[in-house]
Amino acid sequence: MPEIYGKSKIGKGTFLGSSVIVGHPGKGEKAFLVENRMNDVKGAVIGKDCIIRDGTIIYSQAKLGDNVQTGHNALIREDTAIGNGSMVGTLTIIEDNCRIGERVSIQSAVYIPTNTVIEDDVFVGPRVCFTNDKYMGRGDVNLLGVHVEKNARIGANSTILPGVRIGRDALVGAGAVVTKDVEPYTVVAGVPARKVGMVPEGHRRK
Repeated sequence: MPEIYGKSKIGKGTFLGSSVIVGHPGKGEKAFLVENRMNDVKGAVIGKDCIIRDGTIIYSQAKLGDNVQTGHNALIREDTAIGNGSMVGTLTIIEDNCRIGERVSIQSAVYIPTNTVIEDDVFVGPRVCFTNDKYMGRGDVNLLGVHVEKNARIGANSTILPGVRIGRDALVGAGAVVTKDVEPYTVVAGVPARKVGMVPEGHRRK
């Protein structure tokens, strides 16, 4: 049976796999975890008609819209919001305070760190790694999340450096290392990523 903690809310028609955890205490609720006061956590909110597959852990104060699906063993941390109709792939990790739009397709084994923003209708290929810490744990730094604008597509195994903005309907080639902003409708590839073309007019979404 799934474990549902605190004041979590599950929408009508939502399926929870047998090993799913909903409402796991986050950073601000550690005391509830240590003191075994799981009924006191604020809980997560999951909309209607979602499919949350086995092994997925959704932290307290996360919010999922309607018709969201996860693969197996996904992790969604506290204060993260995921819009209607989005998909979170198997083994994907979404850290705290992220904003994921509607109809976003996040494939398997993607890493999305704190303060990342992904707008509507974005495709994120398998094993994409977003980053947010320019100094890799040295000192008290401001975590600069990546911002991905609407309809952008990010190819498999790409790495996106902290604070980078991927423009509307841009395309990042597989395996690219993106070190600077990508303009809307631009195609980039390589290490480091460089402009290699433009998305054809006929392939651009309105």
